[in-house]
Amino acid sequence: MKKSLCISVLLMAVLLSFGEKARAQQDPQFTQYMFNGLLLNPAYAGSKGVTSFSGSFRSQWTGFDGAPLSQTVSFDGNLNKTLAGGVVVSHDRLGAQRYTEVSGNMAAHIQLNRKTRVAVGIALGAAQQVLDGTKLTPAERDDQAIPYGIERAFRPTAKVGAYLYSNLFYVGASLGNLFFYKNDIPVAPTPHLFLTAGGVIDLNKSLKFKPSFLLKEDFSGPAAIDLNAFLLFQERIWLGGSFRTTVNLLNSDTYNPNSRLGNAIAGIVEIYATPRLRFGYSYDFSVGDLTNYSSHEISVGYYFLKSVYGRMLTPRYF
Repeated sequence: MKKSLCISVLLMAVLLSFGEKARAQQDPQFTQYMFNGLLLNPAYAGSKGVTSFSGSFRSQWTGFDGAPLSQTVSFDGNLNKTLAGGVVVSHDRLGAQRYTEVSGNMAAHIQLNRKTRVAVGIALGAAQQVLDGTKLTPAERDDQAIPYGIERAFRPTAKVGAYLYSNLFYVGASLGNLFFYKNDIPVAPTPHLFLTAGGVIDLNKSLKFKPSFLLKEDFSGPAAIDLNAFLLFQERIWLGGSFRTTVNLLNSDTYNPNSRLGNAIAGIVEIYATPRLRFGYSYDFSVGDLTNYSSHEISVGYYFLKSVYGRMLTPRYF
């Protein structure tokens, strides 16, 4: 069992970092990120103009020993016409690694014209990282890279972002893991850059089309790109899909152009049971060497109050 888990953990590290050091911390991945932008960008806080709650649970590569399990909850709302705040709590487990983070978010929103706003935000928090060496079996004796017991470390976290948005489009950029550390913590975090954009196009009175994309760059391996497309029916049901692949933007030596380990196709459905309550489900089908392992993700969102500052409660496109 331990040998199987060790093999799984090592392989998972390779898949996530594409050849970078296995002790590099990667941010958790969520397919339904477009329904809760606060996970990626602190400037998203308050952009809906309402107080909202969101939660997500993701089981990645189900059936693969040591596969990632990720959970997150978030809460955000407007403090006044300009300022907004929020809280994000996330937990991620990958084989022998565990990562828990709590962060507070603040954003300032500026009205550019009647329909468009721009926001800048910052998130500050703390994280606990755990590496359980008892779940690993070293390939060689006295392997210094694998601890004999459980290693724990606490560290501060920081993220900054900017967000330009209206009821019809959005563009966002954020940079996370801003603190740098020596090798005295179990899993070294790496900076992450996120670029997002999307829009909504009216097809007819009851049908809308929403294309979007997400670029994720960790500066230590190939970048990942999510290409998404949704149809919105009667302002209540989102049906769509996503394609995830990798590209070599920074000429990484670890990039293998023939590898499809990071590729996936996802089907996504989001339903507004009421104007305030949202449920979502996504199914990821891996393309390439992991075709036997799929990923499942569920989400829920709730909007507490009518809009007081900024945008209306409905529709909520971003």
